[in-house]
Amino acid sequence: MSRVLVIDDERIVPIILSYALEAIGHEMIAADGGESGIRTALDEHPDAIVLDLMMPEVNGIDVIDTLRNDDATREVPILVLTAVTMSREHVECMKAGADQVLTKPFDPQDVADAVEDLLSPSHPAA
Repeated sequence: MSRVLVIDDERIVPIILSYALEAIGHEMIAADGGESGIRTALDEHPDAIVLDLMMPEVNGIDVIDTLRNDDATREVPILVLTAVTMSREHVECMKAGADQVLTKPFDPQDVADAVEDLLSPSHPAA
């Protein structure tokens, strides 16, 4: 069983994703914002991270930068969820170190499938 950290300031997102992720055998951990997400990632050592891009105080790009610069989280695959549909922001996420970007609103099964892909042995960071 893999542990997936969901970092999102909207409380409903982790609830929705918990059903999809747990249905395919993953344990979900939730953090309610960027700062909390960084602390949780460093403390809990998740196997993958699902990260909201637009959060108050510490945004998704800052979370990615922090996690990619720490030896403990450098290789953890990161899937970004964003309401921003412009490709410029998607490219910015990928440049920062995200492994994949999906746009909100999302289908929970699509997120679960993307997490499975990120955790598969054929994925470069896995």
